[in-house]
Amino acid sequence: MNQESWTDPKEAIVNPDVLASMIQQFKEHPDYSENKGDNGSPIISGEHQEVARDETPNKRRRNLIDGDFSNIQSPKNRRIRGSFGSKDQGVRGPMVIHNQTYVHRNEPNINKNNNQHHKQHSASLNNTKNNNINEDFYHYKINDQSLTYSVDTHLPPIIFECRPKIKEKDAAKKLVMLFFKEIEKDFRQKHPNHRRAIGFDHWWQDSDDARILGEIKDVDLFIYLCDAKRYPKQLNNVNILPDPPKRLPPRNTVVVKFVKNDIDIDEFRLDIKERYKSIFTVENMMGAMRSNSRHIRMDFSDINDYESILNSGVISIQGQLYDVDEYLPAPKILICSKCNEPGHIKKQCLLSIEKCRRCGGDRNDGSDHKICLIKCQHCGNKEHCSNDYRCPSLLDFRRQIVAELRRRPDCLPPQVQFFIPVDCRPKGNYTRKLINPTTEHQQRKFTPQLNINSMNEWPELPVRHFNTEQIVNSTVKELAELKQKYIEDQQKIEQRFHEQLKSIQHGWTAIQNQVLTQNEMITTACNIIEDILFDSCQTINNMVGNIVNEIRIKSTTEEEQKNFLIIEEHLKLMTTKLIDKKQAYNQFQEQLKILMFQQRTAATSIMNSLFSKTNV
Repeated sequence: MNQESWTDPKEAIVNPDVLASMIQQFKEHPDYSENKGDNGSPIISGEHQEVARDETPNKRRRNLIDGDFSNIQSPKNRRIRGSFGSKDQGVRGPMVIHNQTYVHRNEPNINKNNNQHHKQHSASLNNTKNNNINEDFYHYKINDQSLTYSVDTHLPPIIFECRPKIKEKDAAKKLVMLFFKEIEKDFRQKHPNHRRAIGFDHWWQDSDDARILGEIKDVDLFIYLCDAKRYPKQLNNVNILPDPPKRLPPRNTVVVKFVKNDIDIDEFRLDIKERYKSIFTVENMMGAMRSNSRHIRMDFSDINDYESILNSGVISIQGQLYDVDEYLPAPKILICSKCNEPGHIKKQCLLSIEKCRRCGGDRNDGSDHKICLIKCQHCGNKEHCSNDYRCPSLLDFRRQIVAELRRRPDCLPPQVQFFIPVDCRPKGNYTRKLINPTTEHQQRKFTPQLNINSMNEWPELPVRHFNTEQIVNSTVKELAELKQKYIEDQQKIEQRFHEQLKSIQHGWTAIQNQVLTQNEMITTACNIIEDILFDSCQTINNMVGNIVNEIRIKSTTEEEQKNFLIIEEHLKLMTTKLIDKKQAYNQFQEQLKILMFQQRTAATSIMNSLFSKTNV
């Protein structure tokens, strides 16, 4: 290549006339200062940047190509006013070598954790017929509707089914009015400081008149209706089947971070429910699963439990402490369900066909689109659908939304914070929250009116605003809660005392009956022993003595008579001993009866004094 035909693009910038024109353009359009790189230099926008070495060893040329290789443009001419987040606004990406030619691909800087998507995208580009043509994902422009939807904090609708169906509008109105009339008393008891009227902000019936759906902006009423037990079962002979929301608003949600995967979610849920009675939902957070840990989301219906666990900052699970932080919702993406493109809804879509989110084809072409091949219509990736947040096109759209919200914080709703995903944070910026600065630490300013013409007037001091009424009401509420809690505890103690007293009384009655039975058994046994042992032995002894006496009379020898006399004397001695033992046994039995009577009388008097009315 001839060196004289080559012109360095930097020479045009160094030209004084061109340089003065560029300075004037930057003065007229100060918003161009936002399109700068990390070192403060302007970003060169373009579809491709090709750097090819020349035949000469020390020279190279650099051209900016916009689709058509014959159309070469300078960086200054490529800037378009108001092209925020557009396809023409490029950010320097990685350099890929193809056949000894350096081709700069126009891809945004993605976090290192998302390099897998970049590798898959690069591999798909290497399989194309022409590797020098840029086939990046499509960039979509954001609009006010996308920004509004991304920070929309509307609560899900309250739904309950009616059986039988209500086909008349007037009957449905009466049913809704009666519904809130039935729950109002219980709701006021649980929220005594709630002074607003309760009701739906907007309600309607579905197409078959089987269900009633209502939107509620009142968070307290919404949380109250999240419990299916609080719905009336029947109204005007119409059975009510509630379908309450499965999650509570973010203001009642906390996140337990980096919980080990070894801890089962059911065990975690049981452990939490034992400590916090107001727990509503415990579930794993989607997108927070790691190889060895994950985040767990918990919803509390009681704001006191929510503040308690949030103020502690940690929670103990199976002997290990885990960090607890508030849950911040991330900005959402508005995606059309007809064309699968972000930025609008189905009613505003101009596409004539309805695209499949899996393959990108016509859903009404007669094919089974539940088993069709997956291919993203935005980036061509075959591992995710067109509405998957892993798509680089949707990630880029989300980055643009976050960047626009950073630039326009007035779009954020007051007193609501949003979480910035990691892949949407600029390099070097570790801010993870989006908040409207006008509502953060907002203070009332006092401007004293001073008459500068008066020599004797002192300027008024700023008035300190003490909300005494609110403090007194809060104190009264706390005292009322403590008093109510004290009364409930006292009633529980009295109830337990009466229950224990009744159980003791029943036990004592059983013991008394058992003692009486034992006394009767002892008396019966003593009588049997007296009859069998003493009387029978004495009778037998007398009978034997008579027999021996008859034999002695009939005996002929003196020796025999002498022996029989000895036997008779021995029998008489045994009879005397039996009579003495019987008398001693009878005396012991009488003493035992007296002792049993005294013990029974003493125990009865003690238990009667215990169960007297003065103690009860």
